[in-house]
Amino acid sequence: MSLIIICGATATGKSDLAVAVAKKLNAEIINADSMQVYKGMDIGTAKLSVEERQGVPHHLIDVLDINEEANVSWYQNLARKTIDELIKDGKSVVVVGGTGLYIKAILDDLNFPDTDPEVRQKITDEAEKVGNDVMHERLAKLDPA
Repeated sequence: MSLIIICGATATGKSDLAVAVAKKLNAEIINADSMQVYKGMDIGTAKLSVEERQGVPHHLIDVLDINEEANVSWYQNLARKTIDELIKDGKSVVVVGGTGLYIKAILDDLNFPDTDPEVRQKITDEAEKVGNDVMHERLAKLDPA
């Protein structure tokens, strides 16, 4: 069993290569593109059609509606769980995509603390009140990098 990572910019042939590799190894593919997780986000993401997938099972593609939120923590949990299940079943895995942080989340131990919804709402309300420019100035003072 192998874990193969194919990454790079949009529309560079990663997905076609992933399908070819997966067919050769009898592997399954894990999407690592932050936009391809959304149903209907086909244009501009170079998402393969069902026919172009050539019968190779793809995971973490078309899993969320456009109004649902994806974040790295969500992706990390789901991707690792899926990879573990595939490896447990004796499958090799090809991870393909251009979202570097998603790939890093698979390979490295990234910790994501929970966010406080009340604090988030307070900041959102304040941004609506004073505007994005003021909020950006405040952020630049707190974190000039």
